[in-house]
Amino acid sequence: MHVERIIRSRIVRRSLALGIIALGGWALLPYVTYRIAPSAFVNAELMRVTAPIAGQLSPDLPRKGEYFQRTRVVPLIEARSPDRRHLMDLDQQLAVSTKRAELARRQLEEIAELDRKLRERSEDHRLGMVARLSHEIGETEAEKGGCLAEARQRNDVAGRMERLVKLGVSSQIRSGEAQASQEATAARCQMADERLRRLRTELGAAEKGIYLRGDANDVPYSQQQRERLVLRRQELETDQLQNSSRSAQLAAEIAEERARLDRLDHYDLSLPAAHVVWSVAASPGSMVTEGQSVFDFADCERRFIVVELPERDFEKIKAGDAATVRLIGSREWKSGQIRQVRGSAAYGDDRLLAARVPRPDPGNITVEISLPPNVTPADSNGSCDIGRLAEVRFERRADGLLRLVSSKLKWLTARLELDQSPL
Repeated sequence: MHVERIIRSRIVRRSLALGIIALGGWALLPYVTYRIAPSAFVNAELMRVTAPIAGQLSPDLPRKGEYFQRTRVVPLIEARSPDRRHLMDLDQQLAVSTKRAELARRQLEEIAELDRKLRERSEDHRLGMVARLSHEIGETEAEKGGCLAEARQRNDVAGRMERLVKLGVSSQIRSGEAQASQEATAARCQMADERLRRLRTELGAAEKGIYLRGDANDVPYSQQQRERLVLRRQELETDQLQNSSRSAQLAAEIAEERARLDRLDHYDLSLPAAHVVWSVAASPGSMVTEGQSVFDFADCERRFIVVELPERDFEKIKAGDAATVRLIGSREWKSGQIRQVRGSAAYGDDRLLAARVPRPDPGNITVEISLPPNVTPADSNGSCDIGRLAEVRFERRADGLLRLVSSKLKWLTARLELDQSPL
């Protein structure tokens, strides 16, 4: 009876009514002060790793769900039969170019030796011709001297014969014969003088290597052969330079090709920090082809929340605005930032994502909210909370009395959540 009187008392009934009203108000407060998203989940972009070369995967591949706190380098693939055909072709080309350059060098050496011999022959010929002309000049000078002496004698005889003719001792015929002999001797002396001038001219030209005899060219045969060798030497020098340059280029290409084959012999992968292995598409130790997918990494540092809202809120939700996020099962609220808003008629998202993003229903928009880094530490389940449901609240814009009431309700909501949180 005592308990019944207490229950039926006015104070208890009023307290119970006020409690129910307070509980309903507390449950309604978030919907008054915030715009609540009906559904939201955590998502992240994937980084897909494909095989750069064909070969065998390492048996120590990262396992699904493994989290990397820091950057690490691990062996990924070992090539079994690298293609060395291009390297062999380059080696063959280098051998041919080297042999051609060596052949051109030997031919140049032979041409240099032959040119030396021809130069000696040409010099001997010049010296011989100069000596010969010098002797002929000496002979001509001696002949000229004898001719001049004979001419003086003929002049003396002709003068005497002319005096005898005047005295009547000698005949006129004998005087004419003496005069003719005098003129013939003078002509021979003139010819010797002209021949001497010609020989001196030929001697001057021979000293310069030019020969003016009627039965010879301007230069001897050995000199002409030297001029032909000059043209051939220029061709061989050009050929040697081209082959030497080609050999140097091929040597550089061979070194680069060997370095490339060394790189292709195995491939080491740098695993980025703050990533988790989301899926593995190939078994450790198996054979893969070039371009085959191996595994996917999820970026745990750049996770975001995907939420759907009615399209009537499109103008009220702007990129760069703040939003409050709480993962389901956690009491901690975090501040996020809206980074993208897409309408329901937009094309589907073609990014490689860890969680499937459904196409928004007609009349809804898709909002992406970036999470601050290190919202939660690396969890032991290897998922980085990807796919986990979340609650998202967007602040409502209010003016005047509604803004005052909204601020008071937010303060009351925060106090109630603080009172309910564990010490």
